[in-house]
Amino acid sequence: MKEPKILYLAINLPRSVERREHMHKQAAEHGIEIQIVEAVAGATLTEEQKAMYNTRKRESMYLNHLTPNEQACVHSHRKALTTLLESDADYAVVLEDDATLEPGFSEGIHYMINSVPGWECCKLYTEPSVLYPLCEPIAGAPVQPVFPKKIPWGAIGYLYSKAGAEKIMAHFDSFWLGADTQLADIMLSHSIPVTGVVPNLVSTLYVHNEQSDIDDGGQRYVQSPPTSTAARRTKRTLGQYLRYRASVINRAIGKWQMCRKMRRIFKNSLS
Repeated sequence: MKEPKILYLAINLPRSVERREHMHKQAAEHGIEIQIVEAVAGATLTEEQKAMYNTRKRESMYLNHLTPNEQACVHSHRKALTTLLESDADYAVVLEDDATLEPGFSEGIHYMINSVPGWECCKLYTEPSVLYPLCEPIAGAPVQPVFPKKIPWGAIGYLYSKAGAEKIMAHFDSFWLGADTQLADIMLSHSIPVTGVVPNLVSTLYVHNEQSDIDDGGQRYVQSPPTSTAARRTKRTLGQYLRYRASVINRAIGKWQMCRKMRRIFKNSLS
């Protein structure tokens, strides 16, 4: 059988030289070649890119807007997925440039690709939280597939199949959430098979990770523009609150359904 081709991609701003060198050094240590995807900068968003941000939907639930840098982060992840789709690769590992590759990184990636069928997106790092087992423990495996309760938190490392990337991009023509939550929202809303792994194959232990490049200029949490209606409020209206709560409930239902789906898949494929 032909060995699947894997792209290893790292999202990196051109000015972030130290982080880029950090990624290349780690790649060499793990015996892989990493390709840099030039990150989109908030200051250089095109009119077309700005138009993809759904301000109306954002304001229907939230008081604050995504900053230009946060919007650019979403576009950077879209760019990485497009890189996979335009290549001849079968899979891609998409990393943010503050990711630390854990021992067993390469072995875990190859194990998920070659030995665990049924998933199309695999989260390589999840916040410490409730992790739901998806199958009986697999003896001798470098990683175990799990479903993380906090799957919308963090997008520092993902493994995508080409089919998974195609399905995500089919529903990624607009956004109103940060990159991590938007990706999870698409996967859960459109039943794209997604799993996590333990132990984590990447972490956020990079020594220079005290300040994310996404918050360049310290503007990450500024409120809505002064001209917007949302900016004149200090708390959500009843309509905003109800729409927000409905989105939270829908996401919770989506997580429950996805967990059940992945258990069925792995029960059939790993038994």
